[in-house]
Amino acid sequence: MKYPKISIVSQCYNREKYVAETIESVLSQNYPDLEYIVIDDNSTDRSWEIIQRYKDKLAYCEQLTGFRKNPATALRYGLSLATGDVMTWLYCKNILLPKSLFVVGQAFAEIPEMEWLTSIGTTIDSEGKIVAVNPIRKDIYEHLIGGRANIQQESTFWRKSLWDRTHADIEDTKVGIDVTLWCTKFFPSTKLYHLNTLLGAWRKTSDSYSGNRREQFYSDIAKARQKLCRMVPRRVRVYAELYRILRYAKPILRNIPDATYARIPILNEFCHTAIAFEKLNASHPSLRVYKRNPFRTIFPW
Repeated sequence: MKYPKISIVSQCYNREKYVAETIESVLSQNYPDLEYIVIDDNSTDRSWEIIQRYKDKLAYCEQLTGFRKNPATALRYGLSLATGDVMTWLYCKNILLPKSLFVVGQAFAEIPEMEWLTSIGTTIDSEGKIVAVNPIRKDIYEHLIGGRANIQQESTFWRKSLWDRTHADIEDTKVGIDVTLWCTKFFPSTKLYHLNTLLGAWRKTSDSYSGNRREQFYSDIAKARQKLCRMVPRRVRVYAELYRILRYAKPILRNIPDATYARIPILNEFCHTAIAFEKLNASHPSLRVYKRNPFRTIFPW
């Protein structure tokens, strides 16, 4: 298989405790066509010293000067350097799970029409242990009706062609950078694919932006979703209100098999575009794209 080139940007500010683990989680996968860019945001601890230990294995690393009140500037700069076919960013406290880049590469290679991919949300603690797995997927209708849960950024990848086509950028905000990107650029332009496996993990720490600034986080989410509502056609907004009503019937709807649900008029409008591995006993398991009942939130069922 010819794997696509993947660009990953890591922004780091005072993460000496975790930065090596983040970098190792990417480099140790030995993905054949990786462009890994690490930008240190003028850390005052030993983060930059640790990053420099890996400089020969990184495509690019740099320490910025001055002080910034949020990571947007460093992320924007790093992403402007990216040349890969597929992109994402990874803060220097979070990690990618083993061999996840090969899964991402296979998915983008075998599904050329796919521009945007996410997977099951995963949380680790300060010691790196997986402490939570969140299989609830948040598609466009969930965002339009105001559900609080968001797509996990650490488990999300997209094509550079989508980034360029939508004139995507990193907005200058402390929190909610990712959900603003999803709502103002990606959702109005393409379909989100849901992969039924784990790719990355968010680390729950006492000083996390989203954890310590919950009200600001939810405020940013609400603003982004209001923008999305103004951008989508009226038909989509009408379906979103119908979806809001259907959620009350979730205890019934979640029992409908995927294949059956996908054939039901109106209801099939809300299907997720999902990807699953099959033929797992083969030397090279294949991927299957299918329509999934959005109310069957737990996988496997």
